[in-house]
Amino acid sequence: MQNLNIVLSTFNVGNNFSLAFGYLKAYAMKNEKIKNSSNILISDFSKESNDIVQVLYYFNNLKPDVIGFSCYCWNLSDILELSKLVKKVLPETFIVLGGPEVSPVADEILSGNKDIDFIVRGEGEVTFVELIRYFLQEEKIENITGLSFHKNGEIIHNEDRELIENLDEIPSPYLTGILTPRDNVSYIATYRGCPYKCAYCFEGKNYPKLRFFSEERTDAEIKLIMNDENVKSFSIIDPVFNLNKLKTEKLTKILSERNIGNTKLHTIEIITEHIDQETVTLFKKANIESVETGPQTVNEDTLKNVSRYFEKEKFGAGIKILQKNGINVICDLIIGLPGDNFIKFLNSIKYIYSLRPNRVVFSTLHVLPGTQLFNESDRFGLEFDEKPPHYVISAKTFSFADIRKAEIMSKSLEKEYSLSF
Repeated sequence: MQNLNIVLSTFNVGNNFSLAFGYLKAYAMKNEKIKNSSNILISDFSKESNDIVQVLYYFNNLKPDVIGFSCYCWNLSDILELSKLVKKVLPETFIVLGGPEVSPVADEILSGNKDIDFIVRGEGEVTFVELIRYFLQEEKIENITGLSFHKNGEIIHNEDRELIENLDEIPSPYLTGILTPRDNVSYIATYRGCPYKCAYCFEGKNYPKLRFFSEERTDAEIKLIMNDENVKSFSIIDPVFNLNKLKTEKLTKILSERNIGNTKLHTIEIITEHIDQETVTLFKKANIESVETGPQTVNEDTLKNVSRYFEKEKFGAGIKILQKNGINVICDLIIGLPGDNFIKFLNSIKYIYSLRPNRVVFSTLHVLPGTQLFNESDRFGLEFDEKPPHYVISAKTFSFADIRKAEIMSKSLEKEYSLSF
């Protein structure tokens, strides 16, 4: 197949765009054959302002050979519905899914959706390239690790793919010009993986080994974004910004040296227990104005159930140091965690409110595919909606009625608390 036309698409929340697509295209363009015989178009849509029929009309005009969708809990329902319509209008178009919402449950997705041709499992760059080479008749489908697909009425799962050891093998989508920095929605990742194994989160399970982009590459990306006069703020999307002292020192040094126009860094996610005055001084030097942190819950039995790291005294001390130095603090609490109940949830609220953070964010538990809570839901007595976004219905310790009561109360508390500042 020559002149292969590929569209990478998804429904994002707000005006966000997909850094993952930038990585996929940048890695694919390293291959000379793909570069010379394929067109890869990145088309991000807004979940709020672009409806399915509108996107279908767009695809019909393009008539791509392949559409690749990035799937998350907030957009999979729309993507599956759109895929069915695409196959009616463009029956020859191949549909490929990837992302955390489908990777752990590829069998279930393929079984229930005959319109989906392929699912890329796990880290997608190398698998995506090999799949393109298959479309170009240069690769055998059975040799592509990390791929699941329909074949002769059966569902085939090839072996899992190994992770990319050297992340710099993936060219920067910014430095190659594939992605153009945009104000407020430009993202940089400095590493992949997470050292923590929170049972409700897919990050650590999907990428258990920490792998880092080089300091030189991170420096070049930050310089490019901060030198763009149209970019007033951007984000570093690492799961933990203050992963260790040495990395924090290097990253904040880059940020402070490259910030020639008072560019703002969006709220970073931190482990508060690791905060000390030295770290906060580095944050201030790097123009970090706000941080987001847990604890999600403060109850010991719940923390044990969900493998969440929390040290009460260190957490409280870290919050105080941040506040003393004028850095805004956002604290998160999750409703419906196994081991919690309504009273224990109130205890978490009481503790967090006693610290007086700038904002408290409440969210209801999503029992996400691939997480420990999803895989061991029976053990925790978790009932949840099988359809995305997989909200918890009840837990062994937390009844349906009490979860709903906690949700109603938290909405009022979050609004009133934010008004008090």
